[in-house]
Amino acid sequence: MAAQRLSVLWVTLLWGCAVSFSSHITVAPPRDLQITDPGLLGCLDIEWKPPASLQSFNDCTVTYKFEHHNAGDRDWKVIFTRKLKLRVGFDLSRTVEVKVQTLLRGGCTGDVEVHSAWVHATFQLPLQGKQESEVQNFHCIYHNWEYLKCTWQPGLLAPRGVHYGLYYWYEGLGQAAQCEDYIQDHGINTGCRLQNLSQAEYKDLSICVNGSGAAALLRPLYVTLRLQDLAKPSPPTQLVVSMSAAEELQVAWSPPGGETPPQCLEYEVQLARDHREAKAAWMSVSTQMETALSIPRANQSLTSCVRVRGRTNILCADQGFWSDWTQECFSESRKGDKQLLILIPVILSLSSSLILFMLLGQCRKRSPAGKLPFDASLSLSEPGSHRLSRAHRRSATRSRAHNRLSRLTRSSATREPGSHRLSRAHRSSASREPGSHRLSRLTRSSASREPGSHRLSRAHTRSSATREPGSHRLSRAHTQLSLSEPAHTG
Repeated sequence: MAAQRLSVLWVTLLWGCAVSFSSHITVAPPRDLQITDPGLLGCLDIEWKPPASLQSFNDCTVTYKFEHHNAGDRDWKVIFTRKLKLRVGFDLSRTVEVKVQTLLRGGCTGDVEVHSAWVHATFQLPLQGKQESEVQNFHCIYHNWEYLKCTWQPGLLAPRGVHYGLYYWYEGLGQAAQCEDYIQDHGINTGCRLQNLSQAEYKDLSICVNGSGAAALLRPLYVTLRLQDLAKPSPPTQLVVSMSAAEELQVAWSPPGGETPPQCLEYEVQLARDHREAKAAWMSVSTQMETALSIPRANQSLTSCVRVRGRTNILCADQGFWSDWTQECFSESRKGDKQLLILIPVILSLSSSLILFMLLGQCRKRSPAGKLPFDASLSLSEPGSHRLSRAHRRSATRSRAHNRLSRLTRSSATREPGSHRLSRAHRSSASREPGSHRLSRLTRSSASREPGSHRLSRAHTRSSATREPGSHRLSRAHTQLSLSEPAHTG
């Protein structure tokens, strides 16, 4: 225990000695900090000289901490370097501010980092024109990592007929180049498309938009861009939504085509339970780099819609623009709904059968003796008997009255001795009537072919007797009696 205490005390003493030793070591700041403009649209050269006292610190490492920004910016951009010269992009329409200090660390400082004081410098181009003459709403998008599209609007004090030009430069380009593909609005350049900028990726891209007008000085606009931070990919492709055996929504898609690096994309997936609503409530379910996702379904009776979009992830850029959405919907019914779909044809067939039986029952009720009339069936089976069928239908309504009259006639015939001769006279007159012979033959032939046609022949004879002009009611009864009872006519 005592040995441990001694070791801790020894380490503490050594550290205290190192701190006290390093506190007595100081390093001087860099010398002769300068800013020059090489004419590269806002890219400035900043250089300095090392402190003269560094020759005595051979066993230490010297590093420089460089910070810069434009006047009015809240944050400083930081660069650690061992070089003595840097080229950095700025907005030359505002004052440039830079500062640098020396960092010393190694055996000479007891492995403790020693900082020098800061050295400051500023730079300001001579301003021309008023602030309101500068273009406004300048905006750039690097579409699908293929081309850069920048747009702007004329300044508030820009004269009519102003001419704007865009110039750009990046490291590796010999000199500043001018845009070759302008976007125009009423003859005024309000945008530019820049192609083939893959060599400018992950570098500072300096852009200047200046203008010229009659008898007016316009203030130029200077910006420094990073293409990867302005990238907007195309929407994801081949979005497929399906249902797994585990009742999970399976979503899969493919990265967009073009020059967008697939490894530089992240995706946002959103789900809407029912797209039929006026405003579907989209809910974000995932932000990921993979191109597949499984989503549990809380309510399978609703249609689910999925949409996916992508942007450059943090591994390739500090920021970026989201792509447009790719959307797909999927509908899966519940098990009860599936059973209902199976039962629908069965229910329809049963309903059709019930309606058919009801219609047949109504037809039986309307037909005598629960079946179709005999004369209707006869008319359908024998095409030449349509006139006979109509006679049957007319005589059917008078059948009861005729039967009653026949009974009265038979009773009167038995009481009147001369009735037998009268019936024979009536039969002979009926045979001489035109058309009656044909009717009787047709009736006899149909009676010989159709069972039960005896009653039909009697009805025909009665109907023909009713149509005889000038006949007496009693003679018709006699004729009916003579046809129905052959014993009396013999």
